[in-house]
Amino acid sequence: MTDVAEMVGAVEDDLTGLVARLRASGDVADAAMAEFLAGFLGNLAARGSTGAVNVMIRLPLLVHAAETGDPTGGRPAAVIHLLWWAAARYLDDLADGGPEIRADPARCNADILAALGVGSHLPVRLVGEAGVPDATKVAALAELSRGWLDGIGGQLLDYTARPVDATVASVLASYEGKTGAPYAMATAMAACLAGADPGRVERWRDVGRRFGVLRQLTNDQRDLVTGRDEDIRNGAATFLVMLLLDGVPAAQRPALLALYAAAATSAAARAEFKERLTAPEQLRRYHGRVDGMLAEVHQAVRTLGGVPPYVAALHDLVDDAMLAFPLPATV
Repeated sequence: MTDVAEMVGAVEDDLTGLVARLRASGDVADAAMAEFLAGFLGNLAARGSTGAVNVMIRLPLLVHAAETGDPTGGRPAAVIHLLWWAAARYLDDLADGGPEIRADPARCNADILAALGVGSHLPVRLVGEAGVPDATKVAALAELSRGWLDGIGGQLLDYTARPVDATVASVLASYEGKTGAPYAMATAMAACLAGADPGRVERWRDVGRRFGVLRQLTNDQRDLVTGRDEDIRNGAATFLVMLLLDGVPAAQRPALLALYAAAATSAAARAEFKERLTAPEQLRRYHGRVDGMLAEVHQAVRTLGGVPPYVAALHDLVDDAMLAFPLPATV
């Protein structure tokens, strides 16, 4: 059994080597992408994202290994998954209006173009270099395109979602796009590179999409557990918020929405709303729904099967990823 941890290190080396190749090419666009990508890699530790990146890398490696018994061929999918997120995170920060991004307009404009190159055009180049049949390359590129378009759709839903008219279902649809889509791309592309038939590729795509939703829920939890409370300040329509609003009587909903709106500027309102959001009964409902989603991912992986040690490692990855920033358990 090939050590997946060693392959994670190899993927990180691939990214470092990619930066060096881009810098050495002498091309203006390559130079811009090299600096953008180097900045992304340098910021991972500062943002506390190394654990999340490890998950992003391991997932496609393990899918490829579950199909073939060897994670090595999944390295292009793992690299492309990280490139997607490098671009998407920057564009998301830009949309959020981060002052540190907009402080230098010329640099901002250059980074926008570099992000587009890193997230979409550079992956096309890497697929073209993969040592697989042309038909496999075409299938992998289709997954890249699907991942971007589904991700854009989910992010657009997120931009327009407001607690007053959003629903639990509409928020989950947004999560399936903005976070589920890139994970679905990574799992489906890894399966393509492994030579899986279209039916299995589709099922691996479903696993990735479901897992991506869980990763978004973990991100929501991180915001609360760390005390940043940015979602509350921004009045975001998160899954947990919509569960709370969905669970109160209709007559109480306007007052709760008013409290949430006040939380944008009032520390007292934030504290009161967060207390409602994390009340034991609310968390029982939340954990019940999330545990059900987690069980569905495990069942999907179990049904797909594959090389046993790597399938077991996939189950462990899913569980380990959900242990990050847990909300309090309830009885």
